Amino acid sequence: MPESAPRREEHASVLAAVAALTAGWFRSHRSVLRKSLGDWHPGSQFGAEEVGEANEMHSDARNDQDTEDESDGSYSSLGTHREMLEDSARTEAFRKAIFLTCKDKVVLEVGCGTGILSVFAAQAGAKQVIAAEANFEMAHYAHQVIDSNGFSDKVTVIEGRIEDVVDIVDETLRAATENGKADVIVSEWMGYMLVCEDMFPAVAFARNRWLAADGIMLPSSCKLWLAPFSHPALVDRMTGYWGSRPYGVDLSVLAFPSLDQHLSQPVIDTISNSQTLGTPSLMFDLDCSLAEEQSTKEQQCNFSFCVEKEGNFHGLAAWFSCELAPGVGFSTGPDAVPTHWEQTLLFLDPGCESFDEHLCKGDTVSGELRWLAHGYNLGVVIIGEAKNQSQQVLAFGRRLVLNVV
Repeated sequence: MPESAPRREEHASVLAAVAALTAGWFRSHRSVLRKSLGDWHPGSQFGAEEVGEANEMHSDARNDQDTEDESDGSYSSLGTHREMLEDSARTEAFRKAIFLTCKDKVVLEVGCGTGILSVFAAQAGAKQVIAAEANFEMAHYAHQVIDSNGFSDKVTVIEGRIEDVVDIVDETLRAATENGKADVIVSEWMGYMLVCEDMFPAVAFARNRWLAADGIMLPSSCKLWLAPFSHPALVDRMTGYWGSRPYGVDLSVLAFPSLDQHLSQPVIDTISNSQTLGTPSLMFDLDCSLAEEQSTKEQQCNFSFCVEKEGNFHGLAAWFSCELAPGVGFSTGPDAVPTHWEQTLLFLDPGCESFDEHLCKGDTVSGELRWLAHGYNLGVVIIGEAKNQSQQVLAFGRRLVLNVV
């Protein structure tokens, strides 16, 4: 039975009261909570086999579902594709860039999904469009979308991983153009923190084999950004309930495990620009026309921030920006229109010295960001220190794995 309006209001007021009572609970009890940690060691670098094992577990899970598709998971779900399509910042930027670049061109799309970007290219007046899609089900849907929009004569859908359909793409391009090359390669390959899902190698493979010498990559470049952030509301939400003595029972010993569990992998969430504590720093600059196939797979970057806004330090927020065509692009940062990528929040280990420490203007945060992208998984390491103006040094570190299925 649906809840009545008065009941909903009563429920909301109770939640608000609990939130007010428990706000700041972690900060007032953290010295006690940290006693349960024992020895703490900063994160060390992931080995490929460690992230690979996580990927194999997820691959096994997919195989257990009796599927032969190597790229199913959430990308078989039209709900996932609807979420991407409803991301107007993303979709409108791609549409505008395609209309600026694809007229009278031979276009190759890598990972076409529903086929909408290929439809945009056909609408823009492309000479011919080849749409490759690894997921069998989505390739079938793309066929239907292209047919229902009247572009079956202009858009060819090819089902299979781009590396596995080389002969078919070769044949289709030779039929479309004398040199067998594409004038434009389009791909919306970006994942959380830009590199998650490890799709850029497939795009670079297609570029190296089929892009004309004067061809266009769309997007043309991508940048990964990082900034320290504060998120006391999330910390209070994850710990405050346990300290509120629900039903008259002391459950406070569960506060830290609850928080630690929630922060054990990167958190995909949206923060406001006011929650960043310093000017964002450029971590990684990818030229999609020149970057090697493995460029996004593994990196180690140094960071150094001067705190510009006071706040409790909880971790590092990562996001990316893309230039699709000259003057056309978008950002997934906290100062931009929200996107379905949100921001990737890399929380510190809740037991380390720096977590939840109040930083003041002029304090510094420095260290290293490392990652290893492997299939559907992304291993991330952050390690460093926060230093206040009294030269007190507080270490931090975290080893995280983000699994996307």
